[in-house]
Amino acid sequence: MEKGKYGVRLSFYAVAAFIFAILGYSTALILLAGVVIVGEKDEWAGRQVIQAVCLQFVSGVISAFFGLFSFFYRIPIIGTVWGTIVSIVESVIAIIILIFAIIGLVKVAKGKEAGVPLAERFANWAYGKITVKQQPVYQQPMQQAQPMQQPVQPMQQTAQPVQPMQPVASEQPAAPAQPASDVCANCGNPLNGGAFCTKCGTPAAK
Repeated sequence: MEKGKYGVRLSFYAVAAFIFAILGYSTALILLAGVVIVGEKDEWAGRQVIQAVCLQFVSGVISAFFGLFSFFYRIPIIGTVWGTIVSIVESVIAIIILIFAIIGLVKVAKGKEAGVPLAERFANWAYGKITVKQQPVYQQPMQQAQPMQQPVQPMQQTAQPVQPMQPVASEQPAAPAQPASDVCANCGNPLNGGAFCTKCGTPAAK
């Protein structure tokens, strides 16, 4: 890490700021912030110191908030319960602030961003460094081009020439019936011009 205007490493200011926040040295922390922000005028060191100041500020605001309800301590029984609740809440918040302060201390010692939640945003805003979260770009899947359907052309019905109806062939004319006088009146056998039937001997009718 490079040195500042006063020959002090910039990371030293950030580390000292978080140490003051852990120990609760509010006055020393504010003076250090003034030296870094006004004197050194280094953006990185200034943002880290501001984050440490925010941690200390949260602790002080919470203590002041519970101080507004100090009259509860004068009420019997309720004062005892209230004191227990306040002490538990302050202990939990102090542990959370301590954890963030230690994490920030380790990061700034390596020359990285402290990354204190919310405090980092405020520090970036103080230096006009607003980070815009990029929104994921959703690409609409490309639709496959459907093949163009060719219009179905109606089938052209070809006019079939009407064929004239052919006459149905009539049955062949039967053989002309032989005259009755040329057959035997008894058995119907052809006489063939004879006077008697060759089959039964009946004389031909005249």
